[in-house]
Amino acid sequence: MRTLRIVWDGRRFMVVLVAAALLLACAEQPARLLGEQTSYGKGYRLDEEGIIVVHLRGTEGEMRDQYEGLLADEIAAFTAAAKKHRVMQRFVGGCTNIAAFGSASDDGKVWHGRNFDFPGNGVIDRYRAVFIVEPDGAIPFVAIGWCGQYPEGVHTGMNARGLSVGYMHAETPGETIMDAPFLWELFRKVLEKASSIEQAIAILEEGPRRGTANLLLADDEPPYAVVVEMTSEQLAVRKAGNDVIYSSNHFTTPELFYAENKDPDTFARYERLGQLAESLHGRFNLDRVISVLRDRYDVHLGCEALGGDIIGTPANMLSVVFCPDDLSFWVAEGPAPAAYSRFIGFSLEDELQGKQAQCNLRSVSADRIVGTEAWDEVETFQKGWIAYLTGQDSTAVEYLERAMSLRPCAGYGYHLGVALANLGRDKDAIGAFQAALACDSLSSFCVPIYFRLGRIYETMGEKEKMRAAYRRILDLDRGEGYIEAYARRALQATSRQQQ
Repeated sequence: MRTLRIVWDGRRFMVVLVAAALLLACAEQPARLLGEQTSYGKGYRLDEEGIIVVHLRGTEGEMRDQYEGLLADEIAAFTAAAKKHRVMQRFVGGCTNIAAFGSASDDGKVWHGRNFDFPGNGVIDRYRAVFIVEPDGAIPFVAIGWCGQYPEGVHTGMNARGLSVGYMHAETPGETIMDAPFLWELFRKVLEKASSIEQAIAILEEGPRRGTANLLLADDEPPYAVVVEMTSEQLAVRKAGNDVIYSSNHFTTPELFYAENKDPDTFARYERLGQLAESLHGRFNLDRVISVLRDRYDVHLGCEALGGDIIGTPANMLSVVFCPDDLSFWVAEGPAPAAYSRFIGFSLEDELQGKQAQCNLRSVSADRIVGTEAWDEVETFQKGWIAYLTGQDSTAVEYLERAMSLRPCAGYGYHLGVALANLGRDKDAIGAFQAALACDSLSSFCVPIYFRLGRIYETMGEKEKMRAAYRRILDLDRGEGYIEAYARRALQATSRQQQ
């Protein structure tokens, strides 16, 4: 049960129990660093510890006006940066969620950790925002997103009844990730209307739904946490085992399991989550949930690999921990990969009462790897990747070559090869792709690498090498529909030419 219970009567919150321990802790904490408060209508902005925090109140129209008024400069900057970005105009990526409670928790609390991963480096991670939303006639909630995305929909959030949500895309035939914003609107409805997991599931069942998702729901009441797997037509609920539940980007229930989804990245993260759920059982708390979100062990390679198929991926834009018991949450600051940065503690109860300066929740320090020689690898790759994502291929090559020299990695080599190919340096690109494949033959980058190699060989007239690359794509059989279809057509065309 929460130590602090808040009751919503449609007009205001009434605090019915305040733990004396919180008051003692408050006196021991240093003063919270707050920005200058600015108001717009009923809403206001008061940044905390360097993180943008915006309070939206009233009707939907009023809240949208507040959002646009309080974040005008950031929205303009976000929009301009997104237009120059090679990935921001489409949806790709993967996420991770885990929840632990009961016997799995070392303090009896429910802990929900969530990574939002998407190759929006240089944009999403630079304009992160916490939205405290108080809609007229609905349950207030917090949504963690970014400037440039009005919280019409929610992919990461928790409401004042202690219900938290974490969205993950899941591949399945006939569906598209482009429908994700439609689902996010449904998830916002869950936060506004549901006081329990059962009520949330009922809303999701009623829909309408469009698109596919794994949604982890956590609450301070039984069943504490579930994963809802959903498509436009079907929905299945997966319950926790041994008081732990986790998910990545594929379905696991018999009703919705899609065998053709063979993306090694999502399966590697899921397998690693299982290992961590077992090794940390009975010891889950804030610090250990964060350690999961920062985990960098690649099960394919059997070792740590900062650019591998890992939970703490280079594309981690948001990293958040929710504690539904007392309405507290922690948000990682800084650029991608965010999970390795310091986590700032927030109290939804304090935010709703305008008591930001009194928040007594501790922050969690940055991962020990930050600032070390190993971290130079991460920063170098990030500079190169952002340069590539923003069309600066010459700069990208400079940094990505250095990243490969620091520690060869399939992901680093893939992006280096693409940047070289964009510059017309096909022979160098082939060398980079081959070096990438030598790093990890099971990497999620293998199929796109062989596709790029095949296209280069195709333009060079190297038909046998092209055929070998495309045959390898079909042998891997990873479920990459467009790439596999292209490879099959190319092989059929060359076969006809040989007859």
